[in-house]
Amino acid sequence: MGKMQRDKGQRGEREFFGLLSDHLGTCVRRNVDQTRNGGADGIEVPGWAIEVKRWERGFRAEWWEQAIAQADGKAWPALAYRASHQPWRVRYWLEAIADNYRGGMWVESDIQTFAAVVREGMG
Repeated sequence: MGKMQRDKGQRGEREFFGLLSDHLGTCVRRNVDQTRNGGADGIEVPGWAIEVKRWERGFRAEWWEQAIAQADGKAWPALAYRASHQPWRVRYWLEAIADNYRGGMWVESDIQTFAAVVREGMG
């Protein structure tokens, strides 16, 4: 990955976690050790491993697979992504918000709805 792509990714992470911090009313920082030590982009939200992607053309399926792998069964995976000139979208397991659902069903929401889901789990 080139420097321009890394910089864009880091800007995307800062943007997303800044917005999420605003919606949660608490500071959420990015995982700055991820390049060296691996792991999700965001690990400070209790119970969640958040992967953040910025891309010109929108969603890519391998991102969701990466988010699941980064969560490693220890947290709920969440994939936040944004195409250029589009709002943030967040994908996560339906099971994270509805206990009676199983079998790999996922939902996507805007950042405000995701923040409400996170707040519910924090309370």
